[in-house]
Amino acid sequence: MRKKLVLIQLSRALVPLLVMLHHLSTTMMDYYGFNIWNLAYLPLTGGVYYFFSLSGFMAYYIYRKNFSKVGQLKDFLLNRFIRIYPLYWAVTIAFLILAFLFPWFATGAERDPTVILTSIFLVPNPDWQDPFLIVAWSLEYTIYFYLMFSMLFLNPRVLGRALFIGWGVLSFLGVTGIVYIDHFLFDFLFATYNFMFIAGVVCAWLILNAKIPVGLGYLFMAIGLIGFPVTWVNALNPFMDISFELSASVSIMFLLIGLGVIDLKQDIRIPNALHQLGDAAFAIYLVHNVVLDLFSEWMDQEGLHEVLGNIGMSTVLVILMLFFGILAHFKLELPLHRLFKGWLQINKPPSVAPSDREAATKNT
Repeated sequence: MRKKLVLIQLSRALVPLLVMLHHLSTTMMDYYGFNIWNLAYLPLTGGVYYFFSLSGFMAYYIYRKNFSKVGQLKDFLLNRFIRIYPLYWAVTIAFLILAFLFPWFATGAERDPTVILTSIFLVPNPDWQDPFLIVAWSLEYTIYFYLMFSMLFLNPRVLGRALFIGWGVLSFLGVTGIVYIDHFLFDFLFATYNFMFIAGVVCAWLILNAKIPVGLGYLFMAIGLIGFPVTWVNALNPFMDISFELSASVSIMFLLIGLGVIDLKQDIRIPNALHQLGDAAFAIYLVHNVVLDLFSEWMDQEGLHEVLGNIGMSTVLVILMLFFGILAHFKLELPLHRLFKGWLQINKPPSVAPSDREAATKNT
């Protein structure tokens, strides 16, 4: 059984690519009426949902053997902090500088003290105001999930599991309306997104404990991949009585299980460039919207659309988003990781099982 999750690692790139497509389509629609595959009419493409589920999947896969062990909770929380906050803060500062230099780039919320605080620390805003970086709304839920997941490190183990399951049950009661309190914190703490993280945990548990044939893994992977465009089509022209969130979540679970089964049972190799694209996924995700807004406005003012056309301009914008995202990964994300690990005296990876250590270095 293979332990290195090569396909899962590569699939991380799905997150920024799907989100980029949606934002690009919306931008081109606003400027020139060009709607790529009608994606601008969708609420989302499902990329963020995959990010949620993949976060749950990797958290369980990497740390499952360290629950209840002394010192592991601290390692988990510090590594999660380093994974998210340093790069997020750096990109946020860059956004604020651009907002100062180019007034049209500002959102108007930069002077609101509440928005400033909630944006910096990635906590829910009472008025549901997004962070300065619009895409960072998803990080608020991700951090919340990591805090809930950290309960599994409590000793005795049965207590941590009971609390984690209890959180899932409360989320179900809140989402279904069986229990409801009219307060923004209730809506945040027991949101539908919780189930996407939990679904990722369930997928990781399944591939590790269920004897799923590799052939079935390929079938699941195909169903999951096909499920994304099916979900889009159904959202635009309904032919199934199923919500966008549920359809996307089912597709994601099939995809995660399929990729995980293949990874564990076959020796998969991918080009190093694709491997690095997966590594840079988080940086691309954070940076792409800033790049898109800045260059789409500049290119419009310079009249480049008249030269490049819809397809040409869209292609150039995708290349720019990928370029600056990958640049941010190598020039900001990796150096900041090393810097903060030094400050926080984290000189080694989390104490995971030797067979999982390689996968741990690629955690989402």
